[in-house]
Amino acid sequence: MRFLAALLLLTSTVTGSSIPNSIVEGWKTSPVYVDPTQRALVPDEEAAKLAERVRDHRPDIRIAVVPTEALDDGRRDKQMSAEAFVETVAYKHGSEGIYLVVFGDRMTWGSAVGVNDSIGPILSDQRAKHARSDAVGLLNGVLDELNVPEAPSGFPGWLLAFLIVVAVLLVGGVAFWWWQSRRQLDGRAAPDESEPEQLGTLEEQRAAVQEDVTRFGAELDAANLPPERLGETSDADADVQAAKAAYATAGRVLEGEPDQEQLQGVRATVGYGRWRLACAQARLAGQPVPAWRGLGAPAKPRRSSDSA
Repeated sequence: MRFLAALLLLTSTVTGSSIPNSIVEGWKTSPVYVDPTQRALVPDEEAAKLAERVRDHRPDIRIAVVPTEALDDGRRDKQMSAEAFVETVAYKHGSEGIYLVVFGDRMTWGSAVGVNDSIGPILSDQRAKHARSDAVGLLNGVLDELNVPEAPSGFPGWLLAFLIVVAVLLVGGVAFWWWQSRRQLDGRAAPDESEPEQLGTLEEQRAAVQEDVTRFGAELDAANLPPERLGETSDADADVQAAKAAYATAGRVLEGEPDQEQLQGVRATVGYGRWRLACAQARLAGQPVPAWRGLGAPAKPRRSSDSA
């Protein structure tokens, strides 16, 4: 044990002791630490929701979001760098539990110290479902697989679900009545329920998604965000870069012959990019950023490894 402690202390000097120390100090007040430079990746409101969700959970769960520079410890294998960094932070914190560290938009690493949870397969599964720039979605996905309940909202969940169902039924009934009335007024026959809805061929779906990606590219060009204004706030600049990265990722997937699942991922990626663009515009206008609603699993180009 003494040798392991000495090894971890040595590792902390290699990975940069200031960042682990800042994390441990931040964990004294909240189970979620976000480096000031990473608040565009995990905004304060999302960090607060994550903290409320994992607070008082057993086993203990600690989350940190740090810049990618934390991986620059001289190792060529960044997975080893990430593992050493997480072990150092866990050692400095000095308690058993699950540790999750997001290294910017580079990778997310985790470790289960003294508990039976196997965090590796869960992280691998969530990495395949979320873009690296969607740290909030990835972390919530990990917590879902760990069966960590959502943070209480102060409103009974069953009552909220009941009201949603009632609202949907009411809206659906009104819409159906209006639709039937319009068909009768127009003199059109009732629909033939034996004919299924036509979703179009795969080629037609690809063309529609390609058109949406092209439209998103035009929206990026039309945004015309002044570079001098972006330089005034790192958050807005990070939003713009994330939007451009989403556009590039969607374009790379469409260069091949994507199937329906990949096309769904492209739609989600474009939706995420539009949200980040809207965040940048809101920040520059001095307005609150819109909430991220989540659009499923973003597109990911095929690659041999997604860890670095």
